[in-house]
Amino acid sequence: MASNTAPPATETTARRTIAGMILAMALIESLSGVTQGYLNPILPALGPVFEIDDPTINGIFLISNVSFAVLTPIISRLGDSYGYRLVLRWSTAIVTAGVLMMALWPSLWTVTLGVVMLTCVVGFIPLMMGILRVSSPSHTRTGVSVMIGMLMIMVGARGLLAGIVGVADPTLGFWVAVPFALLALVSSFVLPDAGVPTREGIALAPLLACSLGLIGFVVALSMAPEWGWLDIRTVGAGLAGLLLLGYWARRDFRAGSGRRFMDLRMLANPRIRTISLATFFFGFASISYFGTNGIFLHSSPEKSGYGFALSPLMIAIVLALASVLSLVSSLLTAKAMRKFGERATLVAAGLLLACGFLVMAFAHTSFAGYCVGFALFNVSLGMYQAGTRALSVEGVPLEETSTAAGLNELGLSVGIAVGAAVVKLISSAFVESGHISQTGLFCIWGALAAAALVAAVASARYPRRAVEEVSA
Repeated sequence: MASNTAPPATETTARRTIAGMILAMALIESLSGVTQGYLNPILPALGPVFEIDDPTINGIFLISNVSFAVLTPIISRLGDSYGYRLVLRWSTAIVTAGVLMMALWPSLWTVTLGVVMLTCVVGFIPLMMGILRVSSPSHTRTGVSVMIGMLMIMVGARGLLAGIVGVADPTLGFWVAVPFALLALVSSFVLPDAGVPTREGIALAPLLACSLGLIGFVVALSMAPEWGWLDIRTVGAGLAGLLLLGYWARRDFRAGSGRRFMDLRMLANPRIRTISLATFFFGFASISYFGTNGIFLHSSPEKSGYGFALSPLMIAIVLALASVLSLVSSLLTAKAMRKFGERATLVAAGLLLACGFLVMAFAHTSFAGYCVGFALFNVSLGMYQAGTRALSVEGVPLEETSTAAGLNELGLSVGIAVGAAVVKLISSAFVESGHISQTGLFCIWGALAAAALVAAVASARYPRRAVEEVSA
């Protein structure tokens, strides 16, 4: 007897599985977006509540910056060695515990400890890229674009949410991250267990050299404006950090068949080396500008000669609206790389970023004109964040996916730190009546535009065609 049998639904089921996995990753990354900025509007308002001064508040931000730099390579490396899903669950659990601790028992000590715990979000993208690349290599670029899109929109919304919730009591702003943390923790149990952990031990000496070197380098850059660039503490911390980082790089690059912290021999791959260099200058030219952007928008033309005298709430609204452009551009990046090529997409991101600064400089007296420049800035932000992260793992063995992604994140973090130090140096050199002078602003815009052009030039050296599979 003949029977009418429906065609196999394997392909449809597979698509739904991949879509569900990418959705879970996006929900986890939403926690990263919230925690990477929701403290900015809260901490300055906690001075009277905790009876702490501005240097103490700056110290908490410094601890956060140092923790981000140190934990990036460590968590990424642990993912390759002990399993992406396992390390991701532990990272998410630690962040969730930190979020709940600060919300339930806000104090100087819980906030300080919580800030360190929150920086475990640095491993989310490298670990999820490992899961995605093993589970469905053809969807890696698409998945990264979605994750970065979620990151961008949440980074834009986090300050607005925290500011609104904490308007009466700043400690209430800590509750903004709680629902995102719980949702991310649940989502981490939905993801599949992908890949076979290498179980390779981690060499202690290069790990310590890398960690201590990053601490010294970031502390020197962060504290130089307060200590002085020629102060013995700045010079000592900076030199010690660079020497330790040099030792780590030499040890891990030449470590034959012995144990290492991170296999830096992957930098011998021209694609990885090019992306790492471009990522450094993209971070230098973009994220380091957010502080100056807030200062410019808040400044009064009558007092400083520039700005639009926007309130903190209006600035948060501008940032939230601009983040929509970053969301859209990041979601379109995978398609752009497929249609126009990786090189052309990254070069375009660098040129858009440079044009954004030039438009802001020449149209800074017009709110509409400045917004056009800032819009170009945000379009580029979404493009390069999605593009460089996706390309950072192409060309490396599957078992080193998380490490390669972590190395790219480290390049981004160091680029941001160096860019912030340059912006601070220029700001300190051009001060009039307590405000950055217009000359100083033009110098900042010019320096960051130049860094964006360097990122574009570095991107132009990326090979035209990928050897691996490309995403759908």
